[in-house]
Formats: sequence, C-alpha cells, structure tokens
Amino acid sequence: MSAGRPDVTVAVRSGELSPAQGLAVRTLVVSGSVTEAAQAAKVTERTVRRWLHTAAFTMSYRAAARQASSEATSALLAAQHEAVRTLVAALRDATPAVRVRAARALLEVGRHAADDDMDERLTELEREVTTWRDQTPTLSVVDA
Repeated sequence: MSAGRPDVTVAVRSGELSPAQGLAVRTLVVSGSVTEAAQAAKVTERTVRRWLHTAAFTMSYRAAARQASSEATSALLAAQHEAVRTLVAALRDATPAVRVRAARALLEVGRHAADDDMDERLTELEREVTTWRDQTPTLSVVDA
C-alpha cells in the first residue's frame, strides 16, 4: 500500500485487459465510482458499465477488490495493539468522560472477542457431534 491507497496492480490481469480497462479496475476499487473510473480511463461511463458485464473485467475487478480488502484487513490487524494501548492509557486520563469512553470501548471489544471465542467453540462442538452421530451405528427395530 502506498499513500493510503491499496496496490491492486497485481490483481489486474494485464494479458486480458487493455491498459484503459486496467486503470478503470484500479480506480473502481479505490473510489467505487463508475464516473471516476471512466474519467481515469478516458472513456464514457457507459463503456465502464459495459465492461462490468464482461467476464475478464469482472474477474479482474473482483480479484483487485479482494486484494484491497485483504490489505485493509492486514492494516487494521496491525494497528490493533496500538489501539488497545491507547485505550488503556486513556483509562488513566484526568477527564472522567475520557476514562468512561475508554472503558466502554474496551468492554465492548472484550465482549466481541468473547462472543467470537464462543462461536468458535460452538462450531467445534457441532462438528464433533456430527462426527460422533455419523460414526455411531443406529439400531433398527429388528436389532432390538
């Protein structure tokens, strides 16, 4: 990533798209605007909309969007520790309102983390029950 914008060039398939289409894909991913994509590619909005109905353009656009999303997620995850340190430091702020907001934010994040953990544990239990059920022979009326 550079200057706050995702580097989506890898996802644009150079052999399948024209340079204008590649530019439109990158602009769509960054701005989300057909108008801006058309301006960047020096084509009409109608042309960009038509491109959006072609397989190669759509596949490149989706791949670029997935890559940009992955990069954004990585950046968020990398900033988590600093965010927690900032909130913990705010708990010692002189202003009661700041301390309360920091405490509420930490409690909310903690609740979400606990919910995520509970969801993972429940999913694992469901998987184990399904495996156990599938491996356990059932008795028929004749066997009883």
